[in-house]
Amino acid sequence: MAALTTMRAIFPNFFRPELRRGPFVYTLTDLHQSNIFVDEHWNITKVVDLEWATSRPVEMVHPPYWLTTQPVDGIDAQEYEKLHQEFMNAFEEEERRFPGRCSEGPCLSNILRRGWESGTFWYSLALDSPTGLFSIFYDHIQPIFSKEHLNDANFFGIMKCYWSMDANSFIQAKLRDKEEYDLRLSEAFAADIPKTSR
Repeated sequence: MAALTTMRAIFPNFFRPELRRGPFVYTLTDLHQSNIFVDEHWNITKVVDLEWATSRPVEMVHPPYWLTTQPVDGIDAQEYEKLHQEFMNAFEEEERRFPGRCSEGPCLSNILRRGWESGTFWYSLALDSPTGLFSIFYDHIQPIFSKEHLNDANFFGIMKCYWSMDANSFIQAKLRDKEEYDLRLSEAFAADIPKTSR
């Protein structure tokens, strides 16, 4: 809960007010290597899995996290930075092929670079990955604000209290819900297991 509470609090540090009302970009949120088809010259010919598409704030658009082939919650920032730079160089080269594009609005390459420099890349990536959020927060976002809190147990105890009023009751209710869920799940699976005779 400390990570989630802090994510709520630090949001304004990553997204510029002047871009909150647009532009918005149609994005495939599940875009990865296995749903991109290319020809023998590495030209993209097809993209599948379009049901996971949405319109997002332009600052949430970033180079793919899988450039290093590392899992989202295990990205080595230094290794990724090299590939990010290579991606950005190619991206800017493509952007220059359409000279009027940047006169219509903010240059996307500038937004992507700023996102990397400010940490918006990591913040957006954490929002995109519920299972990776905590690792991304503690490895890449929290150190931007305070390296001292990385091993400070007080951070966890204090921050959880700001999730909601009476956060402890909320936590207890969620723990009871989890116990009940686990019990129902084990009962459901036990009912499906045929009894074997000895």
